[in-house]
Amino acid sequence: MKNSNLHNRKELLETILQFIFIFLIVGFCFKLMLPFIMPMIWATILAIIFYPFFNFLQRILRGRKTLASILITVTIVGLLILPVIYSLNSATSNFLELKNSFETGTLKIPPPAATIKNWPIIGQPLFEFLHSLSSDLQHSLLKYDVQIKAISMKIMESVLSSGMAFLQFILSVIIAGVLLVSTSAKNLIVKFIKRIAGDKADEILTISVSTIHQVVKGIIGVALIQTIIQAFGLYFAGIPYAGIFTLLCLIFSILQIGPTIINIGVIIFMFSTGDSVYAICWTIFFIISGLSDNILKPLLLGKGAMVPMLVIFLGVIGGFIM
Repeated sequence: MKNSNLHNRKELLETILQFIFIFLIVGFCFKLMLPFIMPMIWATILAIIFYPFFNFLQRILRGRKTLASILITVTIVGLLILPVIYSLNSATSNFLELKNSFETGTLKIPPPAATIKNWPIIGQPLFEFLHSLSSDLQHSLLKYDVQIKAISMKIMESVLSSGMAFLQFILSVIIAGVLLVSTSAKNLIVKFIKRIAGDKADEILTISVSTIHQVVKGIIGVALIQTIIQAFGLYFAGIPYAGIFTLLCLIFSILQIGPTIINIGVIIFMFSTGDSVYAICWTIFFIISGLSDNILKPLLLGKGAMVPMLVIFLGVIGGFIM
């Protein structure tokens, strides 16, 4: 009896030790794979998005799946990189021009219009701030040195974060190209969902695919459309450093902040430097452009969705917060 108890205790101790080692190994593997979790999730989503194009292309190419996947991957990567290169070149040239103008002392801020004083609440302090910039730029920058440094650091952190996210997205596109060809990966995902959801697996898969398509149309599609509208206004209204502002509009639109912050600054600039009628016309344009996502999102986000638009919207906002 005593030997039996000792044997049971020994087996229990061995089982506990096995569980501890399993948890340690699983935890170590999870930590090792943690940087790749988000790219893999994005790759799965992108593979679902690209699949109709992949299916169509492989039929044209007479069943050549690998070639179809390569063509889609190269095209998507090219479409992502080329606009970014163009925007970065434009933004870099704007920054260099700004830097050279500042160093040579030729950078001048036009004096604000006297009518700004009559604006409610912000009129007087805004006029004084713009007037100080126009009269003595260097002294004004030194005066607001701490605030400018803090804002610059936040902007640099945001740019660095966006750059890393962009590289992760490129990696996700490449992985998605592999997933499109790999039937074993698709079967593994389907089996995993069926094991968890049981009889509801097919319904969940259909709803998930439909929701992903709607989110892509409603978020990325709206961000691109809104940025194109903004770019048109910024360039044709003659706003300085339009390339920088266009890039910021794209980032803000994807992050669900919208270009309203940029538009407020642009409108103030036009009223302080340009003709009032000219400024009013462009103000109407930028107000409509800034609010256009409120019309486009309901049209694209909820159209044909199998789940309520509120659920999709909460998911999008939750993802942004995360």
